Amino acid sequence: MKRYLNWMLAAQLMFAAGNLHAVEVEVPGLLTDHTVSSIGHDFYRAFSDKWESEYTGNLSINERPSARWGSWITITVNQDVIFQTFLFPMKRDFEKTVVFALLQTEEALKRRQIDQALLGTGDLAHDEF
Repeated sequence: MKRYLNWMLAAQLMFAAGNLHAVEVEVPGLLTDHTVSSIGHDFYRAFSDKWESEYTGNLSINERPSARWGSWITITVNQDVIFQTFLFPMKRDFEKTVVFALLQTEEALKRRQIDQALLGTGDLAHDEF
């Protein structure tokens, strides 16, 4: 009898698990950090703290550091560069640069959405116009 109840319980669990379906969760508006130096991390933190956009795509902040000259910061959307700047290690005009990056990025995203709406034909690839 005990073996029969264990078998029935195992069968119920097996059949119940068959009805479950994984739900794919899509997270809109990710801002990813691909910086490696302290100035790059500081830029990412300052940018992400002030970023208040309704944009649902993914932004990536990349960095090419140089020990002598500073860091080349690039903000990309789907591998398209929308903003680039050079940051000095001594953080000269750092806050001004972050605010400028926010404004330029927001403007570039709006321009990109308008371009996609106006030039969105099936005949052309995304980089042709």
